[in-house]
Amino acid sequence: MTIITIQQPFQTAFTIKTNDRELADLLRLRYGRFVTDDISRSIIAVTRKGLSCTVEFGGEACETVCPLQEIDRLLFTHTRYDERVFALHGAAVEWEGKAVLFLASTNSGKTTLASYLAGRGFGYITDDCILLDRASNLVHPFPSPIHLREGGLEVLRRVGAEPEGLTLLDDPVLRRYIYTPANCVTEPLPLGGIFFIRRTDDENQVESMETTERVIALMKAPITPYPVTGAYLQFLSRLADTADCRRLFYGDMDYVVEVIRRG
Repeated sequence: MTIITIQQPFQTAFTIKTNDRELADLLRLRYGRFVTDDISRSIIAVTRKGLSCTVEFGGEACETVCPLQEIDRLLFTHTRYDERVFALHGAAVEWEGKAVLFLASTNSGKTTLASYLAGRGFGYITDDCILLDRASNLVHPFPSPIHLREGGLEVLRRVGAEPEGLTLLDDPVLRRYIYTPANCVTEPLPLGGIFFIRRTDDENQVESMETTERVIALMKAPITPYPVTGAYLQFLSRLADTADCRRLFYGDMDYVVEVIRRG
């Protein structure tokens, strides 16, 4: 039996107990430095029998031939974030000692963009989940391994920016090319700006946003649902007032580099 724990910053920890060593190796590859030997209270048991696995959690069990996908689903569904942070769905890089955020939905190209920017000398903070301190507006580093899809890797190859040290996560559903950039940020950084991004075929443009537009866009950005309370709306309004929020349309990733560098 192999026991590993996934402990990501400001989040619920999960321990996976499994007789499938290959699955344990895939989890170590997928979650990188956030795999520890500690034991948490949230236990996921995975038992392989032939080609399928039984995945048990919280008194419920399911049969699957894709246990990695099921574990990801359980983590996404049951993860709770520390109340000190605002968890946003997006990527973030460092430039001149500040955090630049790119907020977007899944399949928007933010991981490919984060990989490209890390290769151009920007500090790597995260490619999927941004942890913003509610009290200080500091952005906490969450340098999980970058997971590139085939399409994203092909985009990087076309522009001569294929990362070094890629390892294939050879899973039938979650097939990804994984690596961790060398220039990872290790300390919290002040917020430098927020871009609500949209990838286009040939449009490169930045647009300013009114405060009301900023609040509405920020309400759509969390990676996890938050109760819409008075305190929550006050926090969003304060963030919208103080942060430099803009829309960014890009077809050329070098345009994004220019936008960041000129501020």
